Amino acid sequence: MNIKRLFGIGKELHVPELISIEHSFEEGSATVKNALGIASFWKGVNIIANTVASLPVRLYKDKSVDKEHELYYLLKHKPNSFQNIYEFINTMILIMLTKGNSFAFIKRDEGGNIISLDIINYSTVEAVLFDSVLYFKFDGDKDKVFRNDELIHFKNVGSGFLGEDIITNFKKNLEININSTNYTNQVYTGEASSVRGTITYDKALNDTQRKRLREELATNFANRSGKRILFLEDGMKLNQISLDPTQTKFLESRTFEREEIANMLNIPVFMLTAERNTATGIESDNITFYQTTLLPIVTKIEKEFETKLLTKQEILEDNYIKISVNAILRGDSKSRAEFYKALFYLGAISPEEIRELEDMKEEINGDTYIQANLIPKNIINRFWDSKARETYSKAEMNEKELEEE
Repeated sequence: MNIKRLFGIGKELHVPELISIEHSFEEGSATVKNALGIASFWKGVNIIANTVASLPVRLYKDKSVDKEHELYYLLKHKPNSFQNIYEFINTMILIMLTKGNSFAFIKRDEGGNIISLDIINYSTVEAVLFDSVLYFKFDGDKDKVFRNDELIHFKNVGSGFLGEDIITNFKKNLEININSTNYTNQVYTGEASSVRGTITYDKALNDTQRKRLREELATNFANRSGKRILFLEDGMKLNQISLDPTQTKFLESRTFEREEIANMLNIPVFMLTAERNTATGIESDNITFYQTTLLPIVTKIEKEFETKLLTKQEILEDNYIKISVNAILRGDSKSRAEFYKALFYLGAISPEEIRELEDMKEEINGDTYIQANLIPKNIINRFWDSKARETYSKAEMNEKELEEE
């Protein structure tokens, strides 16, 4: 069976395009453009994408950074000719959060060495399993068909080969938010009320006067841009209607909408508001953000990089890719100092390991330095060995003396 022909049939996954943002919610529909125009949604997506992209990606062999590996420069500095590693991961996460899936083609040279990771721009994607091999077809184009092992695939939560599209999945919730934004603007411009004001006159108007007044009002106030001056006849009074209490109550519901968006993006709600839990402190908030939001994404990226960029033999030889999250978890300098001190006194960490965690320059022979109150382990071992030999010798001598008596 022809695999190209196979891709000609089947159901396509329609995904909204990621395009420039305009301040236009006229249709009130949930699209990528409109969703990213919601301040809370934009902020949440940015927080996740920027935070993950700022974490250093490291390639290890036997728990040491492998600077000699061909992937070291690609993962640390420049994955392709036009993006650095921060821009690459930031873009991949942004597309994943808004479309559900992001893809990068693993480009190799003639020798099979990886030379570039090129992000794929697409509108629709289809996944097909054929002869136990997974393929992806983009935009219904038979020339844009790739095997799964040719792609880096960041997938949002999903039940199959493709991740779920948040915007489509929570379409109704986002549309409520978009419509509430429209309504809020209309409240402040006075368009949310069917009656924006009244005109009173101490005399009766004839048909001609009434018609002329209506035409003048329509000309000046019929649309949003109607901000012209209205001339009133002698005896006329213009009374503006202020915000209705139910309308001002509606404005308070925007806080609830931020909570909904936080739930959609799986981030703590305090990340979208100015309110933080001052009782627990920044370190505790960072841990909550890491455990709730970042850990699943970071683990997903690590495993995708490992299984697609490293060979099976390299993985079995203890090569692995790790994203460092120390910058998020380490908290303030005082807390870090106490943490490192406790580990150091337990003998669980060396000064050189502490320097590495703090991104400090390596110290030549750093492992030989020790805090003055501590005794190196090898000296303690020699001390207790000598004490044991001394005790054994004394016991042996006492035994001989008893035998002689």
